[in-house]
Amino acid sequence: MNDIARNDFLLEIGIEEIPARMAEDSASALAELLKRELDEARLEPASVRYYVTPRRLVALASGIRLAQEDRVVEKRGPSRKVAYDAEGNLTKAGQGFARSQGVDPSQFTAVTVGDVEYVAVRQEQKGEAATALLPAICTKILGELRFPKSMHWGSNPQTFVRPVHWIVALLDSQVVPFQFAGIASGNRTWGHRFHSGREGFEIPGPDNYLATLASHSVLADPAARKELIHAEAHRQAKEAGLELIEDAELLDHVAHLVENPVVAIGTFNPKFLEMPAEVLVTSMKNHQKFFAFRKDGHLTNHFLVVNNTKPHDMAIVLRGNQRVLSARLEDALFFFREDKRKPLAVFVEKLNGQTFLAGLGSMKDKSDRIARLAGRFAAELFPQAQQTAERSGGLCKADLASQMVGEFPELQGIMGRVYALAAGEPTEVATAVDEHYLPRFAGDRLPESPAGIALALADRLDTLVGCYHLGLVPTATKDPYGLRRAALAVLRILADRNLTVPLTRLVGLAMDNYGDLVKDRGKLSGDLLEFVKQRLKHWLGTDHATEVVDACLAAGFDLPWDVREKCRAVEPLRGRDDYEPLIVAFKRVINITRGNAGGAFDAGLPLEPSEKALWDAFVAGEERAAGLFSERRFADVLAALVGLRPAVDRYFDDVLVMCEDERTRANRLAMLSRIGSLFLRFADFTRILA
Repeated sequence: MNDIARNDFLLEIGIEEIPARMAEDSASALAELLKRELDEARLEPASVRYYVTPRRLVALASGIRLAQEDRVVEKRGPSRKVAYDAEGNLTKAGQGFARSQGVDPSQFTAVTVGDVEYVAVRQEQKGEAATALLPAICTKILGELRFPKSMHWGSNPQTFVRPVHWIVALLDSQVVPFQFAGIASGNRTWGHRFHSGREGFEIPGPDNYLATLASHSVLADPAARKELIHAEAHRQAKEAGLELIEDAELLDHVAHLVENPVVAIGTFNPKFLEMPAEVLVTSMKNHQKFFAFRKDGHLTNHFLVVNNTKPHDMAIVLRGNQRVLSARLEDALFFFREDKRKPLAVFVEKLNGQTFLAGLGSMKDKSDRIARLAGRFAAELFPQAQQTAERSGGLCKADLASQMVGEFPELQGIMGRVYALAAGEPTEVATAVDEHYLPRFAGDRLPESPAGIALALADRLDTLVGCYHLGLVPTATKDPYGLRRAALAVLRILADRNLTVPLTRLVGLAMDNYGDLVKDRGKLSGDLLEFVKQRLKHWLGTDHATEVVDACLAAGFDLPWDVREKCRAVEPLRGRDDYEPLIVAFKRVINITRGNAGGAFDAGLPLEPSEKALWDAFVAGEERAAGLFSERRFADVLAALVGLRPAVDRYFDDVLVMCEDERTRANRLAMLSRIGSLFLRFADFTRILA
């Protein structure tokens, strides 16, 4: 393998500035397509990585073969009976196969497939050179590359994310010639739009690519740009006595806006600090792509800008950015002051003019349903918070009618809390209004207050029931109403907060809340619960083996915390030497009783010694497990079940369950059925491979 001639291949597509949101995925897709084609062409790259800047998509394949390996190709022809007649003479079919392969019939070999013998030809195929294969590969992958939005330009039939201006394709220092979108490949690229010459420059080879671009003010590696921005931001923040408010999403975005980042800190008018910190941070991030700072735990009137050029006077640049930011913040401050002048009741009333979903009423109807449902949930989960849940439910969507949320939709809930506090609502109500949107995304924090939890569950379950009533269910590729996200939020809250009201009960209350509008409740409940079950399976499957999740789900999924804890209890067993024998023992008990369960077990009938030993062990284990089940100590429950294994193994070694005596057979099946039921209460172990 080490003696095979190999080299690196570089493909760079120079384009007009690509939107930052498309950059990473586009470059990654280019690298994936290149790797796929190189593998299929048997050029066996050691690795394929990508680089990306606003003006270039790059894939670099390391260690590709300079030529395919020679191989013997076998071509199978007709069966021997068809290729030769009864006298052994070649038939027309046999002659035709020889001509098609360009060989003499004497070169035929025999190949047997099943019971049939065929004639075949084995020919040595010389491997093609990489230089002969790469042009077609490059043309193909660029034609297959897909983007969220593509462009036509000029008279070219091809589309691309942005117009293509140059292409670099190098195998070591050798140009790989091809054309795409009317542009011929070469070894010439262009550096930074403002800090590099307009004539471009040559790339010596793939191994010099990053260094050559860096010498022309381009950092092609997005990770290097992010690292530079982050380090410089922290350095300047430390010098100014500030603390940078970290934002990984914003860092990723600005890194794809620049080729050579330059970081600077500016200030804005302190009067804007009158607004909530979330408003300022959101406005700076969304409108200007600025980072914010805090000091002593409070937001400051500083911002960090990431520039793509090195100006002669950064102060001029900062003043320009400050003017633009101030205009944005003036608008936000106006919205904030105008909103605060209005009572919350005005916003609530305006919700009548906002449609939730056609067929499910207005946002005011939605808010009223949430208030009722949150009160019912709280009555069962947190009785002391019922009144707070009902009050906050009536206000939880009020801020959707505010000017501030109209400008910054991502502040919904946050502004609801701010305006509720400004209106004199209790802190518990304001907190619940904010928390009911949690979690906003995967991995986000969960609501903590009792009323916030009740509200968050009510909001999601109202949406789930309403959408299933309307038939607006997710498909394999589309989920326009975010039902998967809503179901996951419900599951995370129930599991992480260890709530003990069954899912079936919560769904039933949510259906009741719609009154006579919901028809065919049995089907709706069944379909929705199956959907939630699949989301639970997917969620738990990120941490546990699929077969373990399936086994635990089979015992019931009404309490998501229980299912997760059972999975956590089973996982450690998978590393034990006796894991397979354990699962086999559980399976034998369960499988033999399916379809064969007898009636009640009679311990007074004559029992074999190992039969009595198993019964005694089971009685003791069942009693212990019952208490542990009620305490939801599932690791200890499983330990009790595992403790039955020696008695189970001896039983099956010594006792013939399906004996001829009908009464004895029925009694043995009855005992095993009791034991199997205990196992199945924990999990269906037959779903675990062993």
